[in-house]
Amino acid sequence: MGFSNSLSALNILLRLLAILVTCLLAFYALRDGGYYVLALLLAAFAVAQLVALMRKLSATDRELTRFLDAVKYSDFSQKFSKKGQNRSQRELANAFDEVIDKFKATRSQKEQQTRYLNALVDHIPVALLSVGKDGQATLVNNAAKRLFGLGHISHITQLKAFGPGLAKELSSLRAGKKRIIRIIVDDVEVKLFLSTTEIVTGGKTQFLVSLQNIQSELDTTQLEAWQDLVHVLTHELMNSLTPVASLAGTMNSVMEELCRKAESEELSEDFRELLEDACDGIAAISRRSDRLSGFVSSYRKMTKLPPPQPEKLPLRTVLENIRTLFASTAENEGLGVEVEVSPDSLTVYADPQLLDQALINLVKNAAEATRGQQARLVRLKGGLDKSGSIIIEVADNGPGINPQSAQQIFVPFYTTRPEGTGIGLSLARQVMVAHRGSINFFANETGGTTFRLSLPV
Repeated sequence: MGFSNSLSALNILLRLLAILVTCLLAFYALRDGGYYVLALLLAAFAVAQLVALMRKLSATDRELTRFLDAVKYSDFSQKFSKKGQNRSQRELANAFDEVIDKFKATRSQKEQQTRYLNALVDHIPVALLSVGKDGQATLVNNAAKRLFGLGHISHITQLKAFGPGLAKELSSLRAGKKRIIRIIVDDVEVKLFLSTTEIVTGGKTQFLVSLQNIQSELDTTQLEAWQDLVHVLTHELMNSLTPVASLAGTMNSVMEELCRKAESEELSEDFRELLEDACDGIAAISRRSDRLSGFVSSYRKMTKLPPPQPEKLPLRTVLENIRTLFASTAENEGLGVEVEVSPDSLTVYADPQLLDQALINLVKNAAEATRGQQARLVRLKGGLDKSGSIIIEVADNGPGINPQSAQQIFVPFYTTRPEGTGIGLSLARQVMVAHRGSINFFANETGGTTFRLSLPV
């Protein structure tokens, strides 16, 4: 490189010397001989040499300027020509090309990393939003879009429709903030765990907000707690009932035999009546013990729900089968049962027996709720929600659920009907949790209640 620089300096000196000699010759030709034409030609030649020298001197500056502009505007498609250049200029062009190639490789690597991180963020099942202090959302992953059913979120004001709690929390963000909040999605309340991290980029503060749907975890925890309680209670009850039922059965057999023998004996009327009363009492105790044992056994089954064996099922077929089961009841009691599925080819991945059992319980409850209505109607509807999950709705046109019962409706043994057992809704909830789904309910605008089953695709 040093040798090339020396040659370049020598080349410039020679050019300057040639220009000087040409100018002197033109001067002498004009002064001494009056050779005007020759002097003019020599002057033109000197000017041409000077222009060529200036262009040569400015070529490096132009290339340097082009290189700096390429770096400034990230235009890494630039190439620096080496044709017709001296060794020094070729080496400079090679150096520029190497730097440009390294910039290009670095940018390509960063773009790949950015694409990887974006893909990673979009595939995270937890909703993520990056929100500035002005409320602008600069990053929204696919989970957040599915959660809110929105294709584009640019500002937190778009989320006001999901309840005042969410908008309030997002408008007062701070680092380390953690809350459990409630939002309303498709008329159903969903519990979210909100967590905030502060990030400073480019001198601007951004808050990375994660919103994790913990409704299914809460349902699972609550259900497991109830199952444990029911298991303990039924275990203790069965331990006490079994000997009582056995003893009552034995005593009933003894009393029946005693009553038969007493028929052939001469006994006083009072004693005979007393003996018959004792026989009837022991028989009643025996029957009640057997029924109570069966009652407790039915509750024990609720804590031993078999693990689901899911299959791909046509949803319309599932709902039509449920309608067929209630066809005779509908005809005899004037109950209308309607089925609607959109799209018609929709399929659900679930255990057919468990799903049928959950739907049967819901339809039975819906049918009971419509008693007393002039036009009794139960609607079974299947479709997709905004997040892409499969939903099955069982709606009735009854009087609705009173607020006092709404908080306890999924509690095992809780019922508002004298003949009810309080198992149906609890069992339906257990089936949904086993399928990693959920069950919720909401009041219809025209009256009545809709129970919604949500299942993952």
